[in-house]
Amino acid sequence: MEDIGPCICGRLRRTSRALTRLYDEALAPVGLTVTQFSVTRTLARMETPTLVELAEATAHEKSALWRILQPLVKAGWIATAAETGTRAQRLSVTPAGLEKLTDALPHWRAAQAKVSATLGDREAALIALLKEVETHV
Repeated sequence: MEDIGPCICGRLRRTSRALTRLYDEALAPVGLTVTQFSVTRTLARMETPTLVELAEATAHEKSALWRILQPLVKAGWIATAAETGTRAQRLSVTPAGLEKLTDALPHWRAAQAKVSATLGDREAALIALLKEVETHV
């Protein structure tokens, strides 16, 4: 087979899986995955969004996001409330969920520091490049 060079998507996916493992291991003591942490953190910054609004903010498909949220709702960290006159539900982080985020933050920061140390002065450039790819693809 002809050598066509590295696949950018494949490389990013492998890197994403490695980073996910690192953050998930760091967050394991507080019972969150990095995906749950990120979604909850985004939700905490928003004012009672609908599932659709949160999906747009986190770049998730609605059904995938709902699967991510289910254990958080069952744990009492995220609340849902029916929106009057529609089928939509408003989402919010409960006080227990905010406490969980507070507990998770030092663990997340430790993982973040490890990645930042690896990237060094290239971190800001990488973030800018990833944002550019995200908006132009």
